[in-house]
Amino acid sequence: MIKDARILIRAPFNEQYTLTIQSELSGVDVFVTSTVQLRYDFQVLRVDDEGLQVRLVQLDNILLEANNPMVREVAQVSQVFGRMYNELHILLDHSGKVIRVLNYEFILSKWKQTKAEMDRHIAGNEDLQNAIILNDSIFKDPEKIKLAVSANEFLAIYFGQVYNKDLPGAETIKGTNIFNTVSMDWRMTTGSSVPLPAPPGVGSLTVSTVGAPAYALHSGFNNTAYGQFSNKIELKDLQPKMSQQETRIIAYASGKLQEAAVNKVEIADEKLLYTKLTYTLKSDGGIVPVADEVPGNEKESKFSFF
Repeated sequence: MIKDARILIRAPFNEQYTLTIQSELSGVDVFVTSTVQLRYDFQVLRVDDEGLQVRLVQLDNILLEANNPMVREVAQVSQVFGRMYNELHILLDHSGKVIRVLNYEFILSKWKQTKAEMDRHIAGNEDLQNAIILNDSIFKDPEKIKLAVSANEFLAIYFGQVYNKDLPGAETIKGTNIFNTVSMDWRMTTGSSVPLPAPPGVGSLTVSTVGAPAYALHSGFNNTAYGQFSNKIELKDLQPKMSQQETRIIAYASGKLQEAAVNKVEIADEKLLYTKLTYTLKSDGGIVPVADEVPGNEKESKFSFF
């Protein structure tokens, strides 16, 4: 394998990013929309053969828009339980997979503080009491903490199925449907706007990924995925469609992500039952030129929000 034939973070850097998440959900008799904006400080401390040692600090978490007061209540509770993960010191492999959480004890100490504070205010609130019991079981197990950190949205949007991969390429990965109600396999196909290794003069390149169910959805899928709506809609008539489209602009020489857009869509019924998610990640540093004057590459790649 030629090293430059893969997209890799090659040197330490520090950058701030803004992640905007727009969601639209129709659950037969419930319609919810929201826009959340998160700010992050992302620092790559060390790069070696093992991987990347990074520090990720969440600077802000703002609910910009919501059409339902319930969304605001859920957001407030999520922020309380999410504060333990606002400061992460982790070791990643070169594809962005979490190898080890280096500040586990610090995360645990934050949970103990949060739990003590909440214990004074949850009398009679069974939902919060159950949430504390659930989180207690998580924080007692370092492997569960690792899984929780691996689910961090910033890391998922940043790395995707792009880093340390042969491009163009395709692979089948484990995941869930967009409603997050059933486990399933996805077929992810990724290509680059410039063949790798890129010729001299290329500043940034655009990497696109298209995801679709790896296999035909089996007959029991509707019952498993949408069973909670069975008393409101005829499940056997549903013909679900789902897709995932991703675009990333990456500085080729350093491997630093500059912008990303990820669209996730699942439509079981176009009017009654669907969910749509759009993630937009932008660096404060902006984009270096997509392609300088590169012989034989007159067509310039452009970033698309689909």
